Amino acid sequence: MKIGIVTVTYNSQKDIGRLLDSIKIQDYKNLSVYVVDNNSTDRTLEIVSEYNLVLPIRLIPSLVNNGFARGNNIGIQIAMDESCELVFILNPDMQLEKNCIDILVKRIISDEKIGVIGPVVLFSDKPGRVIQSYGIKANFRTQKKAAPFSNSRWSTEIPSEIYVDYLIGGAMMIKSKVLSLTGFFEEDYFMYNDELDLAYRVRKSGYKTVCVRDAMATHYHDFSNKNRSGHNLMYYYIVRNRYLYFKKYKMYLNLIGSLVLEFFNIPLKIIWSIRRMRNFYLLKYYYAGLLDGLLGKKGYSNRSFLSKNSKADYLQKS
Repeated sequence: MKIGIVTVTYNSQKDIGRLLDSIKIQDYKNLSVYVVDNNSTDRTLEIVSEYNLVLPIRLIPSLVNNGFARGNNIGIQIAMDESCELVFILNPDMQLEKNCIDILVKRIISDEKIGVIGPVVLFSDKPGRVIQSYGIKANFRTQKKAAPFSNSRWSTEIPSEIYVDYLIGGAMMIKSKVLSLTGFFEEDYFMYNDELDLAYRVRKSGYKTVCVRDAMATHYHDFSNKNRSGHNLMYYYIVRNRYLYFKKYKMYLNLIGSLVLEFFNIPLKIIWSIRRMRNFYLLKYYYAGLLDGLLGKKGYSNRSFLSKNSKADYLQKS
């Protein structure tokens, strides 16, 4: 069974070599790698080219930043056109353990009803194999989410697999026939909330999503509060796309309920931005995202204060 690994890069020189090294040592060998580059200006393209001798890589450069959704959709379409039966979406800041793909493939092909599968994702900056994500439970109408076993240590005492509502977009394997049925990522979002949207369509199509304990990936993302520009952009798009989702699926009562909660939670949001995030300026991005979502603004935002941000083209999913 041929697997297409799709990764979208944007100035990913510090990460992409680590990911490709981890793909190179995989036990499962029937792989093709599709790197969609969103107009990098660093050494990303050069580094990817150096791996052509050891990996079957197809590099798809772009003259613009397509964002997460559009970038991955380009790679997915090419992978499917080249007869890949499974598509593995991976962020460039992931690193796979050597048996990861083999474990996932064996499980997903064992059950016709499993449409999406993923590894347990570990934090890179916390010692002792601390879990970032073992899948996510979600209410697709309210968009309320819970992350089972998050911040717990990985051990054989946790379930060997769990059925979840969706997986983080940075590490998820999908059957091509499921994507043909549901469609790809929602490009109106640019980045964030796209995996929830896709998962909703997967669920409506009757397929299940599972996360497997013994397949592991480590996520080299900067989650610290020092990464203010990253958090600013992340919360802008998360909040904006929450309301685009409500409008797309005509969940207007849920939209109104969410707005009411936002109003009463304003004092808590102020405390959260100062005490937890240590970034009062974050509120500007948060509420700009809310307003733009209500106004139906889609795709890459051209708001001036966003474009001036040092990481306005911030891509990596958290």
